[in-house]
Amino acid sequence: MNILEGQPWVTILNPDDHNRRSYLDTVTRALAATDADVIAVSAGFDNHLEDWGGLLATDDYRRMGVWVRETARRNEGGCFGILEGGYNHAVLGENVAAFLEGLRARP
Repeated sequence: MNILEGQPWVTILNPDDHNRRSYLDTVTRALAATDADVIAVSAGFDNHLEDWGGLLATDDYRRMGVWVRETARRNEGGCFGILEGGYNHAVLGENVAAFLEGLRARP
């Protein structure tokens, strides 16, 4: 159950793509279309190539962090992430670090 579902001031994006390029394209299109002044990321890392999702590379998480930061700047707002998932502890820390590096990227 999602407590924010149906709220008129919230847009939820949960890509259900099983192709890496489609997944990333879905994220870029959604960010390009948003005018949100706060972007919250429920940062799950279980879609990593070495986790059960088997889809995204570590650099993809870094790239998405940059995209979120750039969108927040464009919208003159802020952004943050909350750790949600990722079950392969051998790569989880690296993926989280990559996403955070993207979020703090300077133009």
